[in-house]
Amino acid sequence: MKNNIGFNFIFAIIAFILGLVLFREFDFNTFTFRKTALGILYLLAFIVSIYLTFKKKSKINEQ
Repeated sequence: MKNNIGFNFIFAIIAFILGLVLFREFDFNTFTFRKTALGILYLLAFIVSIYLTFKKKSKINEQ
């Protein structure tokens, strides 16, 4: 049986960039985001891009 887990390179690049932005936005002295709303938005976008990077491929009905 074939492995149906795909890897989307475009979303991987987006996730990498968002990860760098999250790293710069996070304040490690107080363990908070510098701008809370923007940090939460970056975090949600990062999670979605990671999900879409490793999303399963859809099966095509072969007849």
